[in-house]
Amino acid sequence: MLKRIMGIFVPFLIFTNLLAQPNPDIYRVMYLKPKSGNTSQLLSGIKEHNKKHHNKGVMKVRTYRVVSGEKSGWLVRTYGPMKWSQVDEFVANSESKSHADHGAKHLRPHIEERVGPMYWTPIEDLHYNPDTSGKPSKMRRVQFTHIKPGMSDEYYDLRQKYNEVHKKTNSDASFSMGHLIHGGERYAIYATFSGLDSWSDMAPTASSSFSSRYNKVHGSGSWDKFLKQVSKTIKKSHDEMRVYLKDHSTR
Repeated sequence: MLKRIMGIFVPFLIFTNLLAQPNPDIYRVMYLKPKSGNTSQLLSGIKEHNKKHHNKGVMKVRTYRVVSGEKSGWLVRTYGPMKWSQVDEFVANSESKSHADHGAKHLRPHIEERVGPMYWTPIEDLHYNPDTSGKPSKMRRVQFTHIKPGMSDEYYDLRQKYNEVHKKTNSDASFSMGHLIHGGERYAIYATFSGLDSWSDMAPTASSSFSSRYNKVHGSGSWDKFLKQVSKTIKKSHDEMRVYLKDHSTR
């Protein structure tokens, strides 16, 4: 029951005011669904495509295989961080004749469906103990949250209270937060990103339940109030696990 509840609210993040950042970091994300039986061919094409067109600067890429969730079996390509001005550089490179022709020959024949590009930006003040090494983890859990219209202030308050429990109880949790700002429901979709080495990292490590720790920090009965507010702010949530493909990545 606790894991089910945690899956509902862990990805909380709300703060549409982050759009006021003068020059935020941007990450470009693209999902690729391989044609049936063509995954190996697509991966071979990606490897060649990376060598020729994604080996330097803003063009560098990380490739992941989705292994759980509604897009299990898909591939995810992520680029960044970059600034908005560099997105122009990225698009110009991608649309050049040599780049487009190479993709048409080595990638497109093996792709059934694409989703994206989408553009995400970090919400640094809602990170908790994030990995700052700059190196990719072997696995990456992504938990998406869609909030209801007009509930951003309430959602942000919940997120702050949630992080406060981690801080005051010396939690060893580690996650970063992101907000979809273009290419979808930009005011409503947020995500937490957690690096893992293996599936065993999914097991909880705290000696006491999060609900008891929440009540300890915020007062008796506060956990029940928290869950009631959660149900008022969230429209839906879902998650996925991604596995990093080192041989098909350039960063």
